[in-house]
Amino acid sequence: MKKSTVLLFLTLLPSLLLANVVTDRVTRVIDGDTVVLDSIGKARLIGVDTPETVHPQKAVEEYGKEASDFTRRILEGKTVRVDFDWQKTDKYQRTLVYLYLEDSTFFNAELVKQGFAHAYTKYPFKYLDQFRDYERQARENNRGLWSIPAKEVSFVLAQNDNEDQTVYITRTGSKYHRGSCRYLSKSKIPISLKEAAARYTPCSVCQPPTLSTQKATETPAIEENEVKGKQEEGKQEEAVYITRTGECYHQGWCSSLRKSKIPVTKKEAIKRGYRPCSRCNP
Repeated sequence: MKKSTVLLFLTLLPSLLLANVVTDRVTRVIDGDTVVLDSIGKARLIGVDTPETVHPQKAVEEYGKEASDFTRRILEGKTVRVDFDWQKTDKYQRTLVYLYLEDSTFFNAELVKQGFAHAYTKYPFKYLDQFRDYERQARENNRGLWSIPAKEVSFVLAQNDNEDQTVYITRTGSKYHRGSCRYLSKSKIPISLKEAAARYTPCSVCQPPTLSTQKATETPAIEENEVKGKQEEGKQEEAVYITRTGECYHQGWCSSLRKSKIPVTKKEAIKRGYRPCSRCNP
């Protein structure tokens, strides 16, 4: 390669690296997790859900004002770096974004870390596992909305129904456990309570949390076919993972994901021709 060609490449390299970087200015904050960007328009922060303050059919929820004030104080009028994920817009046509401050602070993550939002894990996104961990740490340290009495954060329980709590399984066992359980000495694989409850039984020694049965007892009876249809729809929206070159989809802890780990919905994975991994049985 000629020396002049090398010099030209090195000169252009910074521009090539920044080609996918989008910067924009936050012109207005609607609530804790929704903002308006100068160029993009209305944008919804990925992976977070703050208490409602402006929903037309819901009352202002506990800690909603604090979350909105935090977002407004940090973002309004500021220039931010904007990043995206596999899904570009939501059903309301809001652009789905990650926002980074000028000092590289990851604002979406900061909302969860500081207890102004809980991790919104209904749909897969590339930082899903980290956000679950940030929420757990905020809860354990009584930060933000986790510092108020449980009865006043009913919106959190209604959204999560404890399903997004992290429990642990082993490679060969049939039970799920608390993180401190002695049965995790040889292997310790994090998994959401929702996933664990569907495939494993709770350990009788450490007595991990179980899913609430309140919804089942309070929901009016509906036709069996409708129930099955809703259950199947929910399964299709579960987060699974694929690799750049493989033909299977996997659970997040699968050893086949060592080199690449791309989140997709189960429905999308099946639609694109992927088959379930025989090792992790997603």
